[in-house]
Amino acid sequence: MWKIKRPGVRKMKLQGNWKNKRDLRTFGMAGSGRFFRSLGWFLVFAWCVCGNMETRGQLFPGQDVRKNEQTIGGLMFWQDVLFLQEWHIQRSCFTGEFRLLDPQAVCRASGSREFCERVLEEYRQELEIPPFSGRVLVLMHGLFSGSVHLENMAIWFRQDGEYSAVLNLACASSFMTVQESTEYLAGILAGLKGAERIDFVGHSLGSIILRNYLGKYAEENGVFEELPIGRFVQLCPPNQGAETARIHQEGMTGVFVKALADLALNGHEMKERFGVPKCEFAVIAGTHPDYVYYGEETDAVLTVSTTRLDGAKCWKKLKGTHMEIPNSIETFENIRNFLNEGTFLEENAGSPP
Repeated sequence: MWKIKRPGVRKMKLQGNWKNKRDLRTFGMAGSGRFFRSLGWFLVFAWCVCGNMETRGQLFPGQDVRKNEQTIGGLMFWQDVLFLQEWHIQRSCFTGEFRLLDPQAVCRASGSREFCERVLEEYRQELEIPPFSGRVLVLMHGLFSGSVHLENMAIWFRQDGEYSAVLNLACASSFMTVQESTEYLAGILAGLKGAERIDFVGHSLGSIILRNYLGKYAEENGVFEELPIGRFVQLCPPNQGAETARIHQEGMTGVFVKALADLALNGHEMKERFGVPKCEFAVIAGTHPDYVYYGEETDAVLTVSTTRLDGAKCWKKLKGTHMEIPNSIETFENIRNFLNEGTFLEENAGSPP
């Protein structure tokens, strides 16, 4: 596990020697069977035995305790439920325990939600933490990931200074359907009513959750009448479904990873279920020369064509794998340009296949 570097931006490197792997049949498609089977049994073990050991006491929840422990902000087992600026309360999807994290991801309290909210109120008064105002940026990570994966992006936008708050959400989306994750997201965003404008960036599965929130869910629940929604950028989104999800949704992995069933849908089914964002949105696809699937460019996980979504104002292809794209300075600069101007930087702009 790599540590968060504050301040600064670190571009993640592709791990392992994957040179000469020219066809995803050796990696993302057929070749990942062993990985997903192993992952399925690991999740069984984690779910039944150890839960999330990121902070001490997770095996023995129920006590209200004040703490001062550094965390990594929440892996895929933690779900944010409440934000006050960049202070936030999370819930463990294993034990149901809550914890309060400060902006540096230090755990200040754990136990019941009521206790964490009470401690947060004490800090609010002591530190004079203001309510939300100005522009707010919301980031949402992808499958088998956590907020730590988008922390470089969050740091970059905080240093950029255009947003009064950058909320890097932790979501246990791997163990919930897209609709369930959307409902959790809606509960968090309902607390941002003091903001003047809210922009969004989602990576992979996170971009589908945000698509649902800004599409079908917004249409049915009047989101745009209640909140000042701005623009939205999707990074490496499986808008037409993911072939890897279709292959691996059956079996042990699919039992625990509920999101795979949503990602296995085809483009028409996803449009029926999640709709299309009602705000201005754009798509960034990744591509890497070492990964080709039946002659089509990919980011080592998704083909370029699966990122397309009718209604997108802009579409752009950048060099990088699925995990490198959300940690690239070039990506950050293009996101900023679209959120501010409604267009990407001109170089390499194009249309989806």
